[in-house]
Amino acid sequence: MSEVLEQVKQILEGSVDAAVVLGQDRRIMYYNRAYEALSGMRGRQLRQQIAAGAHCYEVFPLEICESQCIGCKSLEARRALRMDEIRAIRGRDGEEMTFIVTAVPVGDCIIETYRDVTADVRIQRRLKVLLESERRAKASLAEKVREATEELRQAQAVLVHQEKMSSLGRLVAGIAHELNNPINFVYGNVDFLGQYMEDLLSLVQLIDDAPLPPELRRRFNDMKEQIEYDFLVDDSRKLIRSIRSGAERTAEIVQDLKTFSRGGSGELQETDIAAGIETTLNLIAPLLKNRIEVRRNIASNLPKVFCNAGHINQVFMNILTNAAQAIDGEGIIDVDIDTMDDGRAIRVIITDSGPGILPDVMEKITDPFFTTKDVGEGTGLGLWITENIVRAHGGRLTWSSASSSGASFTVILPVHAPDTARLGITSGGQGQSLPAHVAAASAAANITGGNSDA
Repeated sequence: MSEVLEQVKQILEGSVDAAVVLGQDRRIMYYNRAYEALSGMRGRQLRQQIAAGAHCYEVFPLEICESQCIGCKSLEARRALRMDEIRAIRGRDGEEMTFIVTAVPVGDCIIETYRDVTADVRIQRRLKVLLESERRAKASLAEKVREATEELRQAQAVLVHQEKMSSLGRLVAGIAHELNNPINFVYGNVDFLGQYMEDLLSLVQLIDDAPLPPELRRRFNDMKEQIEYDFLVDDSRKLIRSIRSGAERTAEIVQDLKTFSRGGSGELQETDIAAGIETTLNLIAPLLKNRIEVRRNIASNLPKVFCNAGHINQVFMNILTNAAQAIDGEGIIDVDIDTMDDGRAIRVIITDSGPGILPDVMEKITDPFFTTKDVGEGTGLGLWITENIVRAHGGRLTWSSASSSGASFTVILPVHAPDTARLGITSGGQGQSLPAHVAAASAAANITGGNSDA
Protein backbone atom coordinates (compact mmCIF):
# COMPACT_ATOMS: atom_id res chain seq x y z
CA MET A 1 0.00 0.00 0.00
CA SER A 2 2.83 2.40 0.85
CA GLU A 3 4.35 1.83 -2.59
CA VAL A 4 1.00 2.72 -4.21
CA LEU A 5 0.75 5.92 -2.17
CA GLU A 6 4.30 6.89 -3.12
CA GLN A 7 3.43 6.47 -6.80
CA VAL A 8 0.26 8.49 -6.29
CA LYS A 9 2.25 11.26 -4.62
CA GLN A 10 4.66 11.43 -7.56
CA ILE A 11 1.72 11.76 -9.95
CA LEU A 12 -0.04 14.42 -7.88
CA GLU A 13 3.11 16.49 -7.39
CA GLY A 14 3.16 17.34 -11.09
CA SER A 15 -0.56 18.06 -11.31
CA VAL A 16 -1.80 21.62 -11.91
CA ASP A 17 -4.91 20.74 -9.90
CA ALA A 18 -4.75 21.01 -6.11
CA ALA A 19 -4.60 17.53 -4.59
CA VAL A 20 -4.53 16.08 -1.07
CA VAL A 21 -4.35 12.57 0.42
CA LEU A 22 -6.56 12.10 3.49
CA GLY A 23 -6.92 9.42 6.12
CA GLN A 24 -10.26 7.94 7.17
CA ASP A 25 -10.60 10.66 9.81
CA ARG A 26 -10.06 13.31 7.05
CA ARG A 27 -6.70 14.35 8.46
CA ILE A 28 -4.20 15.44 5.84
CA MET A 29 -1.46 12.93 5.04
CA TYR A 30 -0.05 14.59 1.93
CA TYR A 31 -0.66 17.64 -0.28
CA ASN A 32 0.88 18.94 -3.49
CA ARG A 33 2.20 22.41 -4.25
CA ALA A 34 -1.03 23.53 -5.94
CA TYR A 35 -2.97 22.69 -2.74
CA GLU A 36 -0.51 24.75 -0.71
CA ALA A 37 -1.06 27.74 -3.00
CA LEU A 38 -4.81 27.23 -2.78
CA SER A 39 -4.77 27.27 1.02
CA GLY A 40 -3.20 30.74 1.04
CA MET A 41 -0.65 29.64 3.65
CA ARG A 42 3.14 29.60 3.55
CA GLY A 43 4.71 26.15 3.54
CA ARG A 44 5.82 26.24 7.15
CA GLN A 45 2.45 27.47 8.44
CA LEU A 46 0.61 24.72 6.55
CA ARG A 47 3.00 22.03 7.78
CA GLN A 48 2.51 23.18 11.37
CA GLN A 49 -1.24 22.86 11.05
CA ILE A 50 -0.96 19.40 9.53
CA ALA A 51 1.49 18.32 12.24
CA ALA A 52 -1.11 19.43 14.78
CA GLY A 53 -3.63 17.07 13.19
CA ALA A 54 -5.58 19.51 11.02
CA HIS A 55 -8.53 18.19 9.03
CA CYS A 56 -8.96 19.12 5.37
CA TYR A 57 -12.06 21.21 6.06
CA GLU A 58 -10.09 23.22 8.62
CA VAL A 59 -7.35 24.08 6.15
CA PHE A 60 -9.59 24.80 3.15
CA PRO A 61 -13.35 24.73 3.97
CA LEU A 62 -15.72 23.84 1.14
CA GLU A 63 -19.41 24.72 1.00
CA ILE A 64 -20.42 21.20 2.11
CA CYS A 65 -20.76 20.04 5.70
CA GLU A 66 -18.85 17.08 7.06
CA SER A 67 -21.86 14.75 6.77
CA GLN A 68 -22.02 15.42 3.01
CA CYS A 69 -18.27 15.13 2.41
CA ILE A 70 -17.58 13.71 -1.03
CA GLY A 71 -14.43 11.99 0.24
CA CYS A 72 -16.35 10.14 2.96
CA LYS A 73 -19.01 9.11 0.45
CA SER A 74 -16.33 7.89 -1.94
CA LEU A 75 -14.61 5.81 0.76
CA GLU A 76 -17.94 4.35 1.83
CA ALA A 77 -19.00 3.52 -1.72
CA ARG A 78 -15.48 2.31 -2.64
CA ARG A 79 -15.62 4.17 -5.96
CA ALA A 80 -14.61 7.51 -7.43
CA LEU A 81 -17.08 10.39 -7.07
CA ARG A 82 -17.23 13.88 -8.52
CA MET A 83 -19.10 17.05 -7.54
CA ASP A 84 -19.32 20.09 -9.82
CA GLU A 85 -19.37 23.78 -8.88
CA ILE A 86 -18.55 23.45 -5.18
CA ARG A 87 -17.93 26.88 -3.64
CA ALA A 88 -15.28 27.74 -1.11
CA ILE A 89 -13.97 30.88 0.58
CA ARG A 90 -10.19 31.31 0.62
CA GLY A 91 -9.42 32.47 4.12
CA ARG A 92 -6.58 34.90 3.45
CA ASP A 93 -8.37 37.27 1.08
CA GLY A 94 -12.00 36.22 1.42
CA GLU A 95 -12.27 35.39 -2.30
CA GLU A 96 -15.14 33.11 -3.28
CA MET A 97 -13.96 30.36 -5.60
CA THR A 98 -15.67 27.52 -7.44
CA PHE A 99 -14.23 24.02 -7.88
CA ILE A 100 -14.85 20.66 -9.44
CA VAL A 101 -14.03 18.24 -6.63
CA THR A 102 -13.21 14.57 -7.21
CA ALA A 103 -12.55 11.89 -4.62
CA VAL A 104 -10.97 8.48 -5.21
CA PRO A 105 -10.55 5.83 -2.47
CA VAL A 106 -7.17 4.08 -2.35
CA GLY A 107 -7.08 1.53 0.40
CA ASP A 108 -7.95 3.30 3.65
CA CYS A 109 -7.05 6.66 2.18
CA ILE A 110 -8.90 9.20 0.08
CA ILE A 111 -7.39 11.21 -2.76
CA GLU A 112 -9.22 14.48 -3.37
CA THR A 113 -8.48 16.91 -6.22
CA TYR A 114 -9.77 20.45 -6.65
CA ARG A 115 -9.97 22.04 -10.09
CA ASP A 116 -10.45 25.82 -10.01
CA VAL A 117 -13.25 26.72 -12.45
CA THR A 118 -14.08 30.11 -10.91
CA ALA A 119 -13.40 32.10 -14.07
CA ASP A 120 -15.30 29.63 -16.27
CA VAL A 121 -18.35 29.72 -14.00
CA ARG A 122 -18.40 33.51 -13.96
CA ILE A 123 -18.22 33.66 -17.75
CA GLN A 124 -20.93 31.00 -18.09
CA ARG A 125 -23.22 32.91 -15.77
CA ARG A 126 -22.76 36.10 -17.77
CA LEU A 127 -23.33 34.24 -21.02
CA LYS A 128 -26.49 32.64 -19.60
CA VAL A 129 -27.83 36.09 -18.82
CA LEU A 130 -27.02 37.22 -22.36
CA LEU A 131 -28.56 34.06 -23.81
CA GLU A 132 -31.76 34.55 -21.81
CA SER A 133 -31.93 38.16 -22.98
CA GLU A 134 -31.42 37.03 -26.56
CA ARG A 135 -34.13 34.39 -26.27
CA ARG A 136 -36.63 36.95 -25.01
CA ALA A 137 -35.65 39.36 -27.81
CA LYS A 138 -35.95 36.61 -30.44
CA ALA A 139 -39.37 35.55 -29.13
CA SER A 140 -40.62 39.12 -29.42
CA LEU A 141 -39.04 39.54 -32.83
CA ALA A 142 -40.49 36.24 -34.10
CA GLU A 143 -44.02 37.55 -33.53
CA LYS A 144 -43.25 40.66 -35.56
CA VAL A 145 -41.57 38.63 -38.32
CA ARG A 146 -44.67 36.42 -38.70
CA GLU A 147 -46.77 39.53 -39.29
CA ALA A 148 -44.35 41.02 -41.82
CA THR A 149 -43.48 40.22 -45.41
CA GLU A 150 -40.54 38.00 -46.38
CA GLU A 151 -38.49 41.07 -47.25
CA LEU A 152 -39.13 42.58 -43.80
CA ARG A 153 -38.34 39.20 -42.22
CA GLN A 154 -34.86 39.19 -43.77
CA ALA A 155 -34.23 42.83 -42.86
CA GLN A 156 -35.15 42.15 -39.25
CA ALA A 157 -32.82 39.12 -39.25
CA VAL A 158 -29.92 41.51 -39.71
CA LEU A 159 -31.12 43.58 -36.76
CA VAL A 160 -31.27 40.50 -34.54
CA HIS A 161 -27.73 39.57 -35.46
CA GLN A 162 -26.51 43.13 -34.90
CA GLU A 163 -28.15 43.31 -31.49
CA LYS A 164 -26.52 40.08 -30.41
CA MET A 165 -23.12 41.11 -31.67
CA SER A 166 -23.53 44.55 -30.14
CA SER A 167 -23.90 43.04 -26.68
CA LEU A 168 -20.93 40.72 -27.16
CA GLY A 169 -18.92 43.52 -28.78
CA ARG A 170 -19.38 45.79 -25.78
CA LEU A 171 -18.32 42.91 -23.55
CA VAL A 172 -15.16 42.35 -25.61
CA ALA A 173 -14.32 46.05 -25.66
CA GLY A 174 -14.67 46.19 -21.89
CA ILE A 175 -12.57 43.07 -21.35
CA ALA A 176 -9.81 44.30 -23.67
CA HIS A 177 -9.75 47.71 -21.98
CA GLU A 178 -9.79 46.32 -18.45
CA LEU A 179 -7.07 43.77 -19.25
CA ASN A 180 -4.76 46.20 -21.00
CA ASN A 181 -3.88 48.44 -18.04
CA PRO A 182 -3.18 45.74 -15.41
CA ILE A 183 -1.26 43.59 -17.89
CA ASN A 184 0.91 46.56 -18.87
CA PHE A 185 1.53 47.22 -15.18
CA VAL A 186 2.50 43.59 -14.51
CA TYR A 187 4.58 43.24 -17.64
CA GLY A 188 6.32 46.57 -17.06
CA ASN A 189 7.35 45.70 -13.52
CA VAL A 190 8.14 41.99 -13.66
CA ASP A 191 11.68 42.64 -14.98
CA PHE A 192 12.35 45.07 -12.14
CA LEU A 193 11.02 42.50 -9.69
CA GLY A 194 13.34 39.87 -11.11
CA GLN A 195 16.34 42.21 -10.89
CA TYR A 196 15.50 43.19 -7.32
CA MET A 197 15.25 39.51 -6.39
CA GLU A 198 18.65 38.76 -7.95
CA ASP A 199 20.18 41.72 -6.08
CA LEU A 200 18.82 40.45 -2.78
CA LEU A 201 20.08 36.94 -3.53
CA SER A 202 23.52 38.37 -4.35
CA LEU A 203 23.52 40.16 -1.01
CA VAL A 204 22.65 36.94 0.83
CA GLN A 205 25.36 35.10 -1.09
CA LEU A 206 27.90 37.77 -0.16
CA ILE A 207 27.10 37.32 3.51
CA ASP A 208 27.11 33.55 3.13
CA ASP A 209 30.63 33.64 1.64
CA ALA A 210 31.97 36.06 4.23
CA PRO A 211 33.76 34.79 7.37
CA LEU A 212 31.32 34.99 10.28
CA PRO A 213 31.70 34.28 13.98
CA PRO A 214 30.67 30.68 14.77
CA GLU A 215 27.54 31.69 16.68
CA LEU A 216 26.40 34.08 13.92
CA ARG A 217 27.21 31.45 11.27
CA ARG A 218 25.07 28.91 13.13
CA ARG A 219 22.16 31.34 13.42
CA PHE A 220 22.52 32.28 9.75
CA ASN A 221 22.44 28.64 8.60
CA ASP A 222 19.52 27.86 10.92
CA MET A 223 17.54 30.73 9.43
CA LYS A 224 18.27 29.56 5.86
CA GLU A 225 17.07 26.09 6.74
CA GLN A 226 14.00 27.44 8.52
CA ILE A 227 12.82 29.49 5.54
CA GLU A 228 13.81 26.75 3.06
CA TYR A 229 16.23 29.09 1.34
CA ASP A 230 17.22 26.84 -1.58
CA PHE A 231 13.58 26.10 -2.41
CA LEU A 232 12.69 29.78 -2.06
CA VAL A 233 15.42 30.82 -4.52
CA ASP A 234 14.45 28.23 -7.12
CA ASP A 235 10.70 28.77 -6.77
CA SER A 236 10.97 32.58 -6.86
CA ARG A 237 12.74 32.45 -10.22
CA LYS A 238 10.10 30.05 -11.56
CA LEU A 239 7.30 32.32 -10.35
CA ILE A 240 8.82 35.37 -12.04
CA ARG A 241 9.19 33.44 -15.31
CA SER A 242 5.56 32.29 -15.04
CA ILE A 243 4.35 35.85 -14.41
CA ARG A 244 6.24 37.13 -17.42
CA SER A 245 4.95 34.33 -19.65
CA GLY A 246 1.35 34.85 -18.53
CA ALA A 247 1.54 38.60 -19.06
CA GLU A 248 2.98 38.14 -22.55
CA ARG A 249 0.24 35.64 -23.52
CA THR A 250 -2.51 37.92 -22.23
CA ALA A 251 -1.04 40.87 -24.10
CA GLU A 252 -1.01 38.77 -27.30
CA ILE A 253 -4.70 37.91 -26.87
CA VAL A 254 -5.64 41.56 -26.35
CA GLN A 255 -3.59 42.55 -29.40
CA ASP A 256 -5.28 39.84 -31.49
CA LEU A 257 -8.69 41.20 -30.51
CA LYS A 258 -7.62 44.71 -31.54
CA THR A 259 -6.20 43.42 -34.82
CA PHE A 260 -9.28 41.33 -35.53
CA SER A 261 -11.67 44.27 -35.14
CA ARG A 262 -9.65 46.76 -37.16
CA GLY A 263 -11.39 48.47 -40.03
CA GLY A 264 -14.49 49.01 -37.90
CA SER A 265 -15.12 52.42 -39.47
CA GLY A 266 -16.40 50.68 -42.60
CA GLU A 267 -13.68 52.23 -44.79
CA LEU A 268 -11.82 50.07 -47.27
CA GLN A 269 -8.12 49.49 -46.70
CA GLU A 270 -5.30 47.24 -47.83
CA THR A 271 -5.45 44.02 -45.82
CA ASP A 272 -3.14 41.03 -45.51
CA ILE A 273 -5.59 38.12 -45.83
CA ALA A 274 -3.08 35.50 -44.64
CA ALA A 275 -2.27 37.52 -41.51
CA GLY A 276 -5.99 38.01 -40.83
CA ILE A 277 -6.63 34.26 -41.04
CA GLU A 278 -3.68 33.61 -38.71
CA THR A 279 -5.15 36.03 -36.18
CA THR A 280 -8.50 34.29 -36.47
CA LEU A 281 -6.86 30.90 -35.82
CA ASN A 282 -5.23 32.36 -32.70
CA LEU A 283 -8.61 33.57 -31.44
CA ILE A 284 -10.36 30.22 -31.95
CA ALA A 285 -7.43 28.29 -30.46
CA PRO A 286 -9.63 26.91 -27.62
CA LEU A 287 -11.75 25.12 -30.26
CA LEU A 288 -8.66 23.61 -31.91
CA LYS A 289 -6.31 22.89 -29.02
CA ASN A 290 -5.10 19.31 -28.60
CA ARG A 291 -7.52 17.87 -31.15
CA ILE A 292 -7.40 19.66 -34.52
CA GLU A 293 -4.31 20.15 -36.67
CA VAL A 294 -4.36 23.18 -38.98
CA ARG A 295 -2.32 22.66 -42.15
CA ARG A 296 -1.42 25.82 -44.04
CA ASN A 297 -0.48 26.02 -47.72
CA ILE A 298 0.10 29.71 -48.47
CA ALA A 299 1.51 30.96 -51.74
CA SER A 300 4.40 33.42 -51.60
CA ASN A 301 4.13 37.10 -52.52
CA LEU A 302 0.37 37.31 -51.99
CA PRO A 303 -0.98 40.77 -52.83
CA LYS A 304 -2.87 42.72 -50.20
CA VAL A 305 -6.62 42.97 -50.72
CA PHE A 306 -8.40 46.34 -50.72
CA CYS A 307 -11.42 45.50 -48.55
CA ASN A 308 -13.38 46.08 -45.34
CA ALA A 309 -11.01 44.23 -43.01
CA GLY A 310 -13.47 43.74 -40.14
CA HIS A 311 -16.10 42.18 -42.41
CA ILE A 312 -13.62 39.89 -44.18
CA ASN A 313 -12.25 38.75 -40.82
CA GLN A 314 -15.78 37.78 -39.83
CA VAL A 315 -16.13 35.72 -43.02
CA PHE A 316 -13.16 33.54 -42.10
CA MET A 317 -14.16 33.46 -38.43
CA ASN A 318 -17.55 31.95 -39.38
CA ILE A 319 -16.10 29.40 -41.82
CA LEU A 320 -13.22 28.29 -39.55
CA THR A 321 -15.49 28.07 -36.49
CA ASN A 322 -17.99 25.92 -38.40
CA ALA A 323 -15.14 23.68 -39.59
CA ALA A 324 -13.84 23.21 -36.04
CA GLN A 325 -17.30 22.49 -34.64
CA ALA A 326 -18.03 20.00 -37.43
CA ILE A 327 -15.09 17.81 -36.37
CA ASP A 328 -16.01 15.45 -33.55
CA GLY A 329 -12.79 14.52 -31.79
CA GLU A 330 -9.46 14.76 -33.58
CA GLY A 331 -9.21 16.00 -37.13
CA ILE A 332 -7.56 18.29 -39.68
CA ILE A 333 -8.37 21.67 -41.20
CA ASP A 334 -6.56 22.60 -44.42
CA VAL A 335 -6.16 26.29 -45.32
CA ASP A 336 -4.95 26.93 -48.88
CA ILE A 337 -4.34 30.50 -50.09
CA ASP A 338 -3.20 31.42 -53.59
CA THR A 339 -3.87 33.90 -56.39
CA MET A 340 -5.91 33.56 -59.56
CA ASP A 341 -6.82 35.61 -62.64
CA ASP A 342 -3.19 36.71 -63.05
CA GLY A 343 -2.99 38.02 -59.51
CA ARG A 344 -6.21 40.05 -59.69
CA ALA A 345 -7.94 37.89 -57.08
CA ILE A 346 -7.17 35.89 -53.94
CA ARG A 347 -8.58 32.38 -53.45
CA VAL A 348 -8.91 30.85 -49.98
CA ILE A 349 -9.99 27.20 -49.65
CA ILE A 350 -10.84 25.89 -46.17
CA THR A 351 -11.42 22.13 -45.92
CA ASP A 352 -12.25 20.13 -42.80
CA SER A 353 -12.14 16.40 -42.06
CA GLY A 354 -15.61 16.34 -40.51
CA PRO A 355 -18.58 14.19 -41.57
CA GLY A 356 -19.48 16.49 -44.45
CA ILE A 357 -22.76 18.21 -45.31
CA LEU A 358 -25.88 16.18 -46.05
CA PRO A 359 -27.29 16.63 -49.58
CA ASP A 360 -30.62 18.01 -48.31
CA VAL A 361 -28.71 20.63 -46.27
CA MET A 362 -26.35 21.76 -49.05
CA GLU A 363 -28.93 23.98 -50.75
CA LYS A 364 -30.10 25.61 -47.51
CA ILE A 365 -26.93 26.46 -45.58
CA THR A 366 -26.94 30.12 -46.63
CA ASP A 367 -30.69 30.60 -46.09
CA PRO A 368 -31.45 33.07 -43.25
CA PHE A 369 -32.55 31.34 -40.02
CA PHE A 370 -31.60 27.88 -41.30
CA THR A 371 -29.42 26.03 -38.79
CA THR A 372 -28.65 22.43 -37.90
CA LYS A 373 -27.80 23.37 -34.31
CA ASP A 374 -30.07 22.89 -31.34
CA VAL A 375 -32.50 25.61 -30.30
CA GLY A 376 -30.67 28.49 -28.62
CA GLU A 377 -27.26 27.50 -30.01
CA GLY A 378 -27.41 29.21 -33.39
CA THR A 379 -29.48 31.77 -35.26
CA GLY A 380 -28.77 30.42 -38.75
CA LEU A 381 -27.40 33.77 -39.90
CA GLY A 382 -23.62 33.16 -39.99
CA LEU A 383 -23.21 31.77 -43.50
CA TRP A 384 -25.99 34.00 -44.87
CA ILE A 385 -24.09 37.07 -43.65
CA THR A 386 -20.82 35.52 -44.85
CA GLU A 387 -22.15 35.07 -48.39
CA ASN A 388 -23.52 38.63 -48.46
CA ILE A 389 -20.19 40.10 -47.28
CA VAL A 390 -18.26 38.19 -49.96
CA ARG A 391 -20.77 39.22 -52.64
CA ALA A 392 -20.59 42.87 -51.52
CA HIS A 393 -16.82 42.69 -52.07
CA GLY A 394 -17.36 41.49 -55.63
CA GLY A 395 -16.29 37.96 -54.71
CA ARG A 396 -17.79 34.47 -54.67
CA LEU A 397 -18.45 31.92 -51.95
CA THR A 398 -18.81 28.28 -53.01
CA TRP A 399 -18.90 25.04 -51.10
CA SER A 400 -18.79 21.31 -51.73
CA SER A 401 -18.94 18.14 -49.70
CA ALA A 402 -18.49 14.44 -50.26
CA SER A 403 -20.09 11.88 -47.97
CA SER A 404 -17.96 11.26 -44.85
CA SER A 405 -15.02 13.22 -46.27
CA GLY A 406 -15.61 16.69 -44.85
CA ALA A 407 -16.72 19.99 -46.33
CA SER A 408 -14.80 22.53 -48.37
CA PHE A 409 -15.54 26.28 -48.61
CA THR A 410 -13.90 28.48 -51.23
CA VAL A 411 -13.77 32.27 -50.93
CA ILE A 412 -12.63 34.26 -53.97
CA LEU A 413 -11.97 37.97 -53.40
CA PRO A 414 -10.84 40.52 -55.98
CA VAL A 415 -7.75 42.46 -54.97
CA HIS A 416 -9.71 45.70 -55.48
CA ALA A 417 -13.21 45.45 -53.99
CA PRO A 418 -15.99 47.74 -55.22
CA ASP A 419 -16.85 50.76 -53.07
CA THR A 420 -20.15 49.10 -52.08
CA ALA A 421 -18.13 46.70 -49.91
CA ARG A 422 -18.25 49.36 -47.21
CA LEU A 423 -21.87 48.30 -46.59
CA GLY A 424 -20.96 44.65 -46.17
CA ILE A 425 -24.53 43.17 -46.20
CA THR A 426 -27.42 43.74 -48.56
CA SER A 427 -30.98 42.46 -48.16
CA GLY A 428 -33.74 42.97 -50.65
CA GLY A 429 -31.63 45.51 -52.49
CA GLN A 430 -31.23 47.75 -49.44
CA GLY A 431 -27.76 48.21 -47.97
CA GLN A 432 -27.39 47.47 -44.25
CA SER A 433 -24.30 48.67 -42.41
CA LEU A 434 -22.54 46.02 -40.34
CA PRO A 435 -21.33 47.38 -36.96
CA ALA A 436 -17.62 47.73 -36.25
CA HIS A 437 -17.81 45.49 -33.19
CA VAL A 438 -19.29 42.47 -35.04
CA ALA A 439 -15.90 40.93 -35.81
CA ALA A 440 -14.53 41.39 -32.30
CA ALA A 441 -17.73 39.99 -30.81
CA SER A 442 -17.49 36.88 -32.97
CA ALA A 443 -13.92 36.43 -31.76
CA ALA A 444 -14.99 36.71 -28.13
CA ALA A 445 -17.71 34.11 -28.59
CA ASN A 446 -15.13 31.61 -29.84
CA ILE A 447 -12.53 32.43 -27.19
CA THR A 448 -15.07 31.62 -24.50
CA GLY A 449 -16.17 28.46 -26.25
CA GLY A 450 -19.38 29.89 -27.71
CA ASN A 451 -21.23 28.60 -30.78
CA SER A 452 -21.04 30.15 -34.19
CA ASP A 453 -24.25 31.40 -35.72
CA ALA A 454 -23.44 29.79 -39.03
